[in-house]
Amino acid sequence: MASIRQIKANRANARRSTGPNTAGGKARSSGNALRHGLARPRDRADPDIARLVSAIISGLRHGGISDLVVDLARAKLELVRIRAARQRMLAALLDCPVPADVKRVTGLDRYERAALVRQTRALRSSIARG
Repeated sequence: MASIRQIKANRANARRSTGPNTAGGKARSSGNALRHGLARPRDRADPDIARLVSAIISGLRHGGISDLVVDLARAKLELVRIRAARQRMLAALLDCPVPADVKRVTGLDRYERAALVRQTRALRSSIARG
């Protein structure tokens, strides 16, 4: 059982240890665990997605925007983003080979497989509908 003195000390410590208070400090700490950002999905309002959707639709016979086309565009852009991250990591490995960095490069396979699955599903669904 904690004494009254310990409880007061814990409360005082907790008041001092609540994380950053300023906007700058919060912005800095929000990226602490970020390594590559590949786990974060792209926003549907991303202009790159809109451009790719319009390019895909212009190549199709029918001109309707469907969720499948948006899903396909998102998956394609994810693949581009993943492959660019892999290239950056491999270039860094050439400069300074570190075993932990090799493990991170192989960890990208998980994100690539997931994006490939999303791409395949969108393509199969569009063929089945079309």
